[in-house]
Amino acid sequence: MKKAAKKKAPDSAAIIAEAQRLMDSQFLTDAIALLEPLDGNPEADYRRAGLLLVLNRPAEAEILFRRLLTIVPDHLDTIVGLAGSLVGLGRPREALPLLKHAVQVLPNSGRIAYLAGVALEEAGLQPESEAQLAKARALVIAPAERRNLVPYEIYVQLSRRCNLHCTMCGWEIWKDNSGFMEEPVFERVIAEAKACGIKTMHILAGQGEPFLHPRIFECLERAVAEGFEVGIVTNGTPFTPQRIERLAKVGLAYLQFSFAGWDAESYESVYVGAKFDKAITTMKAIHKALSGTKTKFVVKAVALGDWQENLHKTKAFLATQGIHQVYTVQANNFGGSVQSGQLHERHGVWTLKDIDHHRLMPCRIFLKAVGVFCDGTVTACGCYDSNALLKIGNIMDQGLAEIRNGETYRRILDGFRKGCVKDVPMCGKCDDPFG
Repeated sequence: MKKAAKKKAPDSAAIIAEAQRLMDSQFLTDAIALLEPLDGNPEADYRRAGLLLVLNRPAEAEILFRRLLTIVPDHLDTIVGLAGSLVGLGRPREALPLLKHAVQVLPNSGRIAYLAGVALEEAGLQPESEAQLAKARALVIAPAERRNLVPYEIYVQLSRRCNLHCTMCGWEIWKDNSGFMEEPVFERVIAEAKACGIKTMHILAGQGEPFLHPRIFECLERAVAEGFEVGIVTNGTPFTPQRIERLAKVGLAYLQFSFAGWDAESYESVYVGAKFDKAITTMKAIHKALSGTKTKFVVKAVALGDWQENLHKTKAFLATQGIHQVYTVQANNFGGSVQSGQLHERHGVWTLKDIDHHRLMPCRIFLKAVGVFCDGTVTACGCYDSNALLKIGNIMDQGLAEIRNGETYRRILDGFRKGCVKDVPMCGKCDDPFG
């Protein structure tokens, strides 16, 4: 009688590596499912607990973090993870001893100070909370102050004009929909960026499709020739086969193609004015042309509804088209100009995010970069400011370092330092600083 074959033990290292690949691709629920058969494996349990916390499943995360602490009782990240689970479950007082220990071990950790501040506030200990949150904000701001507020990245609006009315965008508040950056302004941008030691140039703004600029390729080629790592974001509509061929020779660091959906209805209901079939044809042509070049091609899909469901549908569809470099994010409220999701009464912002256990922190883009409009206006917000509400100067009149050290920028910075930007246009209604 033949002996029954032994069941082969799962290759835990291979499973964890595959789960990490899924995490990197944002398939978080799939990664959790893959790790579940390794229940009891400390490394797998730690990764699964972190994912559960990200997906707002703190009760399940708590169980895993507690079990891990019986094995490695002094593992700081596990201690902090358990504290985060308890805060998420509405039990902040239970988190306080854990966070007190974590703060003592890493007194200069902004992440730990921030979580301690949230837990203290939700436990009703307001003065102690404010001290920790102020500390966290100061730690975030400190690197910018060590640079004397000189930016190290720049966002450039080559075109103020856009040909679409995307539903996740703040186009309804635009005061104008015209204008292109002229050569003298662009040359000034290059000179000032070099003077500041800026290496990264993003052709991206709160408004405008850059490939509508009549001399877009000359601008890109000029910036690349000056040694900048140049990236660009496009909706893909202005391309022809000839332009795609030229694009492949520019030497961009990255091209981000804005696309979300899996059929004509899901795509065209968001990218209003564009056509699904043409977008797919153009996307595949650009992807093919950039393959083998230094330019990283990525699709950025902005999810308006169920984040994970839309992620799966968009990625699954694009995979059938041979495109796997897809990055998906929840739609933000575009600096308060789009009423997405629900009005969060505590923070006074519209949002699709769960920000109940979040507090306002300094905006990292605000700290590291400036935006330059096509007319030379410099804005403190390179991401969403379409109407120059956060104007801090003009690059044709002053240098970027001088502008960033000016009174207007410092006033906004002080608002973030104090944790209150309610009187600052856009920032006071933006959901980005809440995580």
